[in-house]
Amino acid sequence: MNRLSRRTFIKIGLTAGGSALLPGVALRALAAGAPEFLTLNGGGQGGAWYLGATAIAELCKQDVWPKVSTTVQAGGGKINIRQLHQKKIDFGFMFALDVTHAYKGTFDFKNNKMDNLRAVMSTNAAYFATVAKPGIKSYAELAGKAAAPGRAGLTGLVTFQAMMDVLGIRNKVKMVNSGYPEMATLYKDGVVQAAAVIGSNPHTVVTEIMSTSKGTLLPVDEKLAKVMVDQYDYDLITIPANTYPGQTEPVKTIGSVTQFVTHADEPEDWVYRVTKVTWEHRKRLVQAHKSYKELDKAMVLQGNHIPLHPGAARYWREVGILQG
Repeated sequence: MNRLSRRTFIKIGLTAGGSALLPGVALRALAAGAPEFLTLNGGGQGGAWYLGATAIAELCKQDVWPKVSTTVQAGGGKINIRQLHQKKIDFGFMFALDVTHAYKGTFDFKNNKMDNLRAVMSTNAAYFATVAKPGIKSYAELAGKAAAPGRAGLTGLVTFQAMMDVLGIRNKVKMVNSGYPEMATLYKDGVVQAAAVIGSNPHTVVTEIMSTSKGTLLPVDEKLAKVMVDQYDYDLITIPANTYPGQTEPVKTIGSVTQFVTHADEPEDWVYRVTKVTWEHRKRLVQAHKSYKELDKAMVLQGNHIPLHPGAARYWREVGILQG
């Protein structure tokens, strides 16, 4: 198959299938047992989740179900979880820590337990990254400043708010509601002094900012990191040196694992086929975004704390990744 460019992946995501799904139609099927529609949620357009979802949709259409109508939608960690729980979508990318909280009904999902979520695979690590104007060397120094940590529904915003709460400065930081496309402009124009995201390495927002403006990645100090790990289920993680322009040293931060997730009522055979085609053609995901180089046998089940979908479990047993 021909190698596809990032532009081609984005185009497929915007046009594949010709129409968006209405709630409740995701499980309509053709007589042969194949899905008529498949809806997948990624993240912001141009990001790893969106490009990954688009790659998987394209693989399903070309290699599994030629007649399927695929729709890829932009989304966010918590948005994707809620839409998957409501069965408005078939698959979505999300953070393992959010999935765990939703499944258990804790933190942001308190009194709203979503135990119909089922794991398909973990794909890569997700890193919390905050780039700040020169002279700002710590999160505590954001007091009295403005920051763009994302819009409602994005895990980056929730993470940033939790960190500000731990530091006791949440009411001292002006948080500007913005999506990924606006963050770089807000930073360049001096409207905000920091921008924060959580996602795959390298994140397009941080790359753009550090390619065109002066900035520094803020490290998460040991005390703050311990609280975020112990109380909020994040993982300690390090952004390797030279991930971003001008970043010559590794930066300690927090993060999670990105998971590809479905819901319990998705047919077993469909999930089996999606899992199989994704794993066997995972190089296509790397073509879409290089963060998927992390998708290997060690990564597939990493950070998973919810049940695997039976279709995914069947495939992982067949290839020897899941035992028992």
